[in-house]
Amino acid sequence: MSHASSIRSDRPPISSRLQRALSAVVAADATVPRGELLAWLGQPLDLHSASKLAEVLAAVAPSTHAHSEAAEGCENCEEALLTVHRALLRDIAGSFAAAEGVRIPLPRLDAPSVLDGPDAAERLRRFHAAWQREMELRIAALRRDLRSHLQQRAPALAALAALDEALEQQVLRAGEAALVGLPGLLVPRWETLAADTTDTAASEQWVSELKELLLAELEQRLQPVLGLVEACLAYGDRD
Repeated sequence: MSHASSIRSDRPPISSRLQRALSAVVAADATVPRGELLAWLGQPLDLHSASKLAEVLAAVAPSTHAHSEAAEGCENCEEALLTVHRALLRDIAGSFAAAEGVRIPLPRLDAPSVLDGPDAAERLRRFHAAWQREMELRIAALRRDLRSHLQQRAPALAALAALDEALEQQVLRAGEAALVGLPGLLVPRWETLAADTTDTAASEQWVSELKELLLAELEQRLQPVLGLVEACLAYGDRD
């Protein structure tokens, strides 16, 4: 077996949309390291994180509250998730459609850098990073609101909120830190594709790749919230 084959066999399976999007982009440019972020996306919990989560789970006590009350609260949580998800999808689409008054406009790459600031690749990096911050802020606010809502509904749902908070602290912050470095890693890719602004095929490619990356990141960031809501709905539906 070759050295290259042995390296590939050590990588996690490409299972999530974000992993697939990253794999497609970094495979096209050898200067972008693919190991760290892909490895994090597939890695298991470390011992410290697992221990902290076990402590939270051990503190969960059975509840005798009425399930109808819990179900009502969980339906509200589901609607809050859908509202944030739809708004983010709409705003991301607006960025790429050059919609009027869009919050984060897609940079113009055909404008001279002396008039429009940094070069094309740097403009794309800033655009990507700005959307990452926007997603992180909105989703973090959503999770806080959901946890606060669950804590007020019933003891068992309060325990679920505590578990979600522990997951965020012990697991997800490391992932967000890894994602923050992604726009910078992709600069060589954007430099290659944006080198010739008259190349229609290249222009369409970087737009397609960047949009897919943002949508995949959104899906990845919403997975913990979706898990929280689904667990809540499953609890409320119990007999």
